[in-house]
Amino acid sequence: MSIVDYRLAFEHAPVGMVLSRNRTMVDCNARLCEMFGASREALIGQSFRVLYPSVAEFERIGKR
Repeated sequence: MSIVDYRLAFEHAPVGMVLSRNRTMVDCNARLCEMFGASREALIGQSFRVLYPSVAEFERIGKR
């Protein structure tokens, strides 16, 4: 598969997908945006914290 194939699969996946570095979103697909009611621009650069219902849950998952 080429990088173009991977990009197309990512963009057109029927499930929400996100690429991250150190729990910060660096890219996401349209389905993830739909799931959380946010634009891609609003999510990129944000901590995963914005996707969790509470700080406690975010920290609990981060310890894994």
